[in-house]
Amino acid sequence: MSKVLYLNGNIYTMDAQVPYAQAMAIDAGSGRILAVGSNDEVRRVGGQNAELVDLRGRTVVPGFIDAHIHLLATAYRSQRVDAAACNSEEEVAELVRARAAVTPAGQWIQGSHWDRNAWANNNFPTRASLDAAAPDHPVALSSKDGHLLWVNSRALELAHINAETPDPANGAILRDGTGEPAGVLQEADATRLVFDVITPPDPNLSWQLMEQSLAQLQRSGITTIHDIEDELSLNIFSQLRDEGKLGVRVQMIMPRQMLAKLPTLEITNGENDLLRIGGIKIFADGTLGSQTAAMLHSFEGSPGNRGILAIPEQEMMDTVRVATEMDLMIAIHAIGDRAARVALNSIEQAQRSLLMKRDTAVPFKHLRYRLEHVQLIAPEDLERMRRLGVIASIQPFHAVADRDIAERYWGKRHRRAYAYRTMHNMGIPLAMGSDAPVETFDPLNIIYAATVRRDPATKRPPWLPDQALSVVSALGGYTLGAAYAGAEERHKGSLTVGKLGDAVVLRDDILRVDQAHISENGVQATILGGQLVYGSL
Repeated sequence: MSKVLYLNGNIYTMDAQVPYAQAMAIDAGSGRILAVGSNDEVRRVGGQNAELVDLRGRTVVPGFIDAHIHLLATAYRSQRVDAAACNSEEEVAELVRARAAVTPAGQWIQGSHWDRNAWANNNFPTRASLDAAAPDHPVALSSKDGHLLWVNSRALELAHINAETPDPANGAILRDGTGEPAGVLQEADATRLVFDVITPPDPNLSWQLMEQSLAQLQRSGITTIHDIEDELSLNIFSQLRDEGKLGVRVQMIMPRQMLAKLPTLEITNGENDLLRIGGIKIFADGTLGSQTAAMLHSFEGSPGNRGILAIPEQEMMDTVRVATEMDLMIAIHAIGDRAARVALNSIEQAQRSLLMKRDTAVPFKHLRYRLEHVQLIAPEDLERMRRLGVIASIQPFHAVADRDIAERYWGKRHRRAYAYRTMHNMGIPLAMGSDAPVETFDPLNIIYAATVRRDPATKRPPWLPDQALSVVSALGGYTLGAAYAGAEERHKGSLTVGKLGDAVVLRDDILRVDQAHISENGVQATILGGQLVYGSL
């Protein structure tokens, strides 16, 4: 049995029983931790043939776990029109015009990250500007949050969307004064009308881009992701795993529409597998930026607009109940306070049903209830989250990126938004992630946002600083908290004997460095199962 001994380190284990150590030993065969303690204690476990690695006093923490990411979508961002820097509809159209000039006629032009909230007029864009920019190409551009799709006339024609097309039950087709589609589709029931006719991406390109993104995760110290995507991503991950090229542990969270199919998928779900299927994702609503988050009261300045429930309430309840009985993780996207209430109603009903149907002594290994985002929630529903044991899966960079639109669209309600410290103090479990490609997946930037409550790239004052987390709490959310959210706390999240040897080596002591410099702390190395997958030591 080969052993790797990491010595002379400053190791924060995130294990309450042994919170600090100088060294650790990892079995390279199983990838599991054999010992954690002083140099002498670990050397005694290693024996004469162990590989010795001198950490030279550098800080080690458990590998970062991104509990909410869309990796293939992140990978494709570099290949498509990126409108993040555009300040107007016209600027986006110019990018499309430039792409059309080098794209064969008839081929799709896709892109993302346009944000009307950053434009001076704040208006929804129209198909007319895209028609002028690319008359010979169908165009489909997702908004920054991914819940709006801006299209041109050619795309509408291919999708057979016209004045007679009814709005879907849980989405909307924005229209002009004559009733014709204006060029913007809201939420998945509407956007899929176009996505269903887009030419599928090239498999080889998808593979290459995914490999590149996995390497970027390793450079950021990320050793596990909860990837919220569909069967295309699952198949790519499976192939990369089979060829020994995965290099990051992946837990898939699949669309709710695949619930019945999950038991037939050929994934072993072993405790040490690089690839697992954890559960399902349910959309309860839209987003703040698109003003489609489901609200208990209207958006400011938009009387009567309480957003969109993305799934009928009864269907939500039925889906949560079935997934509960299958012992699956259930992740529910809930940004608005009405969405959170509907989600919690479904969870509470499922728990009651389970008590009536099953022997409560039978353990559930994988069942976890999660609310994704939890950006605005009523105080009484926060208390319900605590009582029901529901995890808050949060993405702290949203708090600093959304500060202006939260004040604009929620008015005084924004003061209780992104309430991370309140949740933590109440005992609600926190799991942290990125929601990339919407925002950055760099854990150090996200920990900075969680603890300082501002974007490290700006000099604006902290936003709602009373909701800032401590560095220890934020680090816990990216390690043990995220592992718990994936029902993997017995194997990940802390540097504990018997757990997987996944760790990050940082240049500076993350618990002692000035908080203002957390985002500048460099990842020196990433360790997966005791093996170096990035950097040097």
